[in-house]
Amino acid sequence: MDSNLLPAMLTIDPGVSDTKAIWRVTPFKPELLMMSPEVLEVSAEEINFYKSRRITSPEPENESWVECGESLYAVGFLAQNIFDARVAFTQPKYECALAKVLAAVGVMAIKEALPDTFDLALAIPLPYSEWADRKKFERDVSTALSKFSFCDKAMSVNLKVFISVPEGGGHVMCRGQKLGSAFNQQKIVSCMWGYRDISILVFDKGVISGHTEPLGLFKLIEMVQSRISGYSSRQRERLLLETIHGVGKDIKTKNFKHLALSTNAARKSEEAEQIADVVRACRTEYWGKVARFFRTHISETADEIIIGGGSFDYYRDDLKTFFVQNYPNAHISWGAELEEDVRVSFNIGNKSKSLCARLTDAYGLSNFLRNQVCAIPTLGSTAR
Repeated sequence: MDSNLLPAMLTIDPGVSDTKAIWRVTPFKPELLMMSPEVLEVSAEEINFYKSRRITSPEPENESWVECGESLYAVGFLAQNIFDARVAFTQPKYECALAKVLAAVGVMAIKEALPDTFDLALAIPLPYSEWADRKKFERDVSTALSKFSFCDKAMSVNLKVFISVPEGGGHVMCRGQKLGSAFNQQKIVSCMWGYRDISILVFDKGVISGHTEPLGLFKLIEMVQSRISGYSSRQRERLLLETIHGVGKDIKTKNFKHLALSTNAARKSEEAEQIADVVRACRTEYWGKVARFFRTHISETADEIIIGGGSFDYYRDDLKTFFVQNYPNAHISWGAELEEDVRVSFNIGNKSKSLCARLTDAYGLSNFLRNQVCAIPTLGSTAR
């Protein structure tokens, strides 16, 4: 099918660690967009004040604001850096997802030089606990896209295709295409270990069930924060997360010296040692909670277990041992075997292996969306 007749395609994962989006204006040329996860409703006066002090032209993803109806939102880096927004972990993802979709559409339109009006195919994963609201979200996002502005640029986007799956569904769609009819004869479990939640989807002979628990990696960060001082701000929380994730099991005092806030050399070493001790204890305690959760919600009769999400790479070795011991008869699939495809598609370096793990579910869903759109022979579009 002529790609010029297809709608622009956007898959967006509105995560609380980062917003991850993959767009396709050309079906087999995916483009990756990563944005900070913050969204904050602001006033026109606040945006005007920001614009009055602007002397350069940042990339659109770094100064995104969207206006829809009577509401105006700063999104991503602008919300975080200028308006000091914080992620609300207790807020449903779909409530912030609408502004994130509008921002991602705006960034895509600018970078791809799309017209002010075009057609869109949208795919979005939601936690299983929020997936029941997908019809409401489709209605709201369709209305919002029909008339909004991105960075003062008026846009009207026609939502032609909408697909929503539970988190982990991108992995399952990918495996389902590979397994064919055998998929409906097996019990396949998809685990998504994100920053906020852990979701488990079960497809037993094709019939879906699931469970979501707010037991993502932020629980580990919270545990560490409660036992050390000075790391409650967004910036320091981010630094703490990056350090803990980067260090992995190599929990040594020297790896935490840059986190010590004291300027006295002796106290700095003592503080770094304390942080290392806390991280070591919390890492073990948190893993115990996650392992109990998995044992509770994953059946011993599973034929295949797919592990994905932004946090599983941190515990990859622990997970390998855990599944060998507890599920010896199940085939274990890491990111639905999409990590290398993600690395090649987006030219991700070997040092960013964890990023590949974070993107596999969205990438699998993006491929599924592309296949669905390209299979619709009568779908016309004003997009490029």
